[in-house]
Amino acid sequence: MNRIAICCLAALASTSAIAHHATTVAYDSNNMGTIEGEVVEVFWKNPHVVLTIERVSESGVRETWTAESGSPNSLLRIGYDGSIVSVGDRVTLLGALSRQGLPAMAAYTMTLADGTEVPLWPQRAQQIGRGVPPAPFSSAAVTAGEREANSIFRVWILPQVNFEVDMPLTEFAQAARADWDPLVDDPALRCEAPGMPAMMDGPYPIQFVDQGDSIFVKLEEWDGSRTIHMQPDGDTSSIPASHFGYSTGHWEGNTLVVRTTRVSAAYVDDLGTPFSEDAEIIERMTLSDDERTLEYEAIVTDPRIFTGPATLRGSFVWVPGEQLKEFNCSLRETA
Repeated sequence: MNRIAICCLAALASTSAIAHHATTVAYDSNNMGTIEGEVVEVFWKNPHVVLTIERVSESGVRETWTAESGSPNSLLRIGYDGSIVSVGDRVTLLGALSRQGLPAMAAYTMTLADGTEVPLWPQRAQQIGRGVPPAPFSSAAVTAGEREANSIFRVWILPQVNFEVDMPLTEFAQAARADWDPLVDDPALRCEAPGMPAMMDGPYPIQFVDQGDSIFVKLEEWDGSRTIHMQPDGDTSSIPASHFGYSTGHWEGNTLVVRTTRVSAAYVDDLGTPFSEDAEIIERMTLSDDERTLEYEAIVTDPRIFTGPATLRGSFVWVPGEQLKEFNCSLRETA
C-alpha cells in the first residue's frame, strides 16, 4: 500500500496528488461545478475530509470523483461530525473543479438527499455566500474563556483566510519558487508542519500561555508549538537551527515584540518560497484596548531571498469559549 497524506487527494488518472495548502494550484475557483452521485468512501481525518463519489455522466459514462473538503475540526466547530454522511448516501457537491481536468473538486458545500445543505468547507462556503452556523459554545465554555483571559494570554483565531503578504523576491528565490512542484514538494503531503513564519498563518486557533520567563505558543494546526524566551536578545549564532527557530521577546507597552533566528525550515510559505538560515523574523503582536483583537505583523529579512523586507500582516480575534482541539494529521492508505 502507498501512504499518501490525507491533505491531498488520492492518485486519480495520474499519480499526482493534491496538496493541503495548494488548493489554488489544484482547483480553479473561477470554474465552479456540481456533481451528484453515491458516496463510496468517506475519509474523515485532519487536515481534510475526502469523499469518493460515483456517478453516471450525462453521456452515460460511470465516473469516480474525489472531493477534498474542509477539516473535521472546522466542521465540528459548527456542529457537524462524521455521522453527517455515510457510504451509500446520495449527495450533491458544489465546489471548484480540477485545473488538470481530472474528476476531482474542492467541495465547498454538500447537499443531502433531504435537501439539507452542509458547508463542507466552511471558509470557502462563506466566500461564495453560503450560510455557516456559528460555533455552538456552551455557556460554561464562554464563562471559563472570559475568566481565564489575561492580556495576550488566551485563545485567538484568524478570521480571514490568510495573512496579507508582500514578498519582494530575488532572482534566486523566483527561480526556486518556479521549480517548486506543490503536487510533490509540499511538506503538508507528508503531514509535516510548516516552520516559521508560515506556522502562524492558519485557519485554526492559536493560544498564548504565560510561563513567566517564557511564553508558550500552542497551535491547533499540526499540533504545533513554539517557545518565546522572554529575556534580552543575545548571540544566537551558536544555537542549533530548528524548524521553528529560536525566539526571544520583550514587551513594548501592549505590543509583544519577538525576534526569531536560526530557522531551518525549507520554505517561508506554502508556495515554495525558499528560506535560508540567515533569515531574521521580527514579529509585533499588538493587543487592542478592548483586548478582543490582536494585530499581527511579521517582517522577514533574508538578503538571499528578498530584495527588501518581506511582510505578513493579519488580525487575530478573541472568541470567548473557543478552545484548541487535537489535530492528529493522518495519512490515507490507497491502493
